[in-house]
Amino acid sequence: MGGFIGRKKELDLLNKWYAGDKFEFIAVYGRRRVGKTAIIEQFLKNKRCIFFSARRTKGNSNMRLFNIAVKDSFGIADDLISYFDDLFKMIADNAGERFVLVIDEFPYFAESDFDIISALQVFIDRTAKDSRLFLILCGSSMSFMKRQVLGYESPLYGRRTHEMHIRPMSYSESAEFLQGRSNYEKACIYGAVGGIPMYLEKFSGTENAFEIMAREFFSDGSVMSSEPESLLLQELQDPKRYNDIIETMAKGLTRISDISNSSGIAAAEVSRYLDDLIDLGYVEKVLPLNERSERRTRYYLSDNLFRFCYQMVIGKKQVVLGPSFEETAKSLEVGFPDYMGRVFESMCAQYITERMGYPMIGKWWGTPSKGVTAEIDIIGSVGRRGRAEGLFAECKFTNRQAETNDLEKLKERAEFVKGFDVRRYALFSRSGFTDRLADRAEAEGVDLITLDMMYDNA
Repeated sequence: MGGFIGRKKELDLLNKWYAGDKFEFIAVYGRRRVGKTAIIEQFLKNKRCIFFSARRTKGNSNMRLFNIAVKDSFGIADDLISYFDDLFKMIADNAGERFVLVIDEFPYFAESDFDIISALQVFIDRTAKDSRLFLILCGSSMSFMKRQVLGYESPLYGRRTHEMHIRPMSYSESAEFLQGRSNYEKACIYGAVGGIPMYLEKFSGTENAFEIMAREFFSDGSVMSSEPESLLLQELQDPKRYNDIIETMAKGLTRISDISNSSGIAAAEVSRYLDDLIDLGYVEKVLPLNERSERRTRYYLSDNLFRFCYQMVIGKKQVVLGPSFEETAKSLEVGFPDYMGRVFESMCAQYITERMGYPMIGKWWGTPSKGVTAEIDIIGSVGRRGRAEGLFAECKFTNRQAETNDLEKLKERAEFVKGFDVRRYALFSRSGFTDRLADRAEAEGVDLITLDMMYDNA
């Protein structure tokens, strides 16, 4: 598949900032493979720029290569410059009008020569802030970017004018990579690899999606099945313990105490490891909406590739892996509706935010009476004319149609959630709705949304 796909919002923001007439310093960060470099390269088209991608190396290799990139850009043939101050001065002297300087994989550069951070601070304070330079520092090491570029103790603290956290694409934007496929296939592919362009491209074309999954995840030596481990190795000092925690979470355990008991890792350590995984974008921390008790906190795998690998590939390999390639694909297809529950909830949450106008999204669970537990998949929240409006939603990816009983249960549970003046209701269903439910929903103003509707105009 050729051409650049999606990321209109990110590109519009970069171009808006670029259109100004003053110095800008943009910190761009996000998990590996998310497409940061591709976005920047697309933005740079037809602009005067230096784009330098640092390497993971020791010594002065990055400084030497940066020298070459700067001098090639300006057509300068002098000897290499040994000091950052002089190199940045050369950029300032030759940039002239609006000019973009990008240092991609900035953490690699700083790891090999930490002086670049202080040198950039001096350059910004003395020279760049009064210029029209458009500076972008980009990095995949989330912890480094937050600490050494955005953090309070960094020499660069307070100098950035904007920051851009590049997140995986939404399910609707991901669908642009999957033209010609059924909406069911699009949803399942998104469930397996999330909104990561590099992974989505593997599913372009018309080959059966589950056969591609079988090949990419279950073949001997498959790269995709080891991708989560590779990502952890690149980011973390002790990936084994993080791996143990993720494996435990993949079994459905969501509380620190349960994760600790199952993994054998002390609760305090589990909490610290979970914070790191949240920073990396692989785990999310969730509290019941409108409640503040930390004791009720739950943790979920939020990255679809991690969820799929640990639940379906590692967790169920003995069930899914068949005697032949075709049998493995069939096993995957049979088991996918059960796997898709949490994924479908996240898709519905995106729909509620993007298409229904509820900017705040949450969940709720509790024990409204002794021995009774209740849970609501999604609650969208918005303020309208001084009143708090909540949209309570149930999400079903099963093979059966949603029924009136599903709506009744949703309304009963919604009564236990505090803080709303107005309550509305929505049911999402892959398999549609019974006629009786459709009639009742129309009479009561309940939104019924099918999978096909979620992909309309996507």
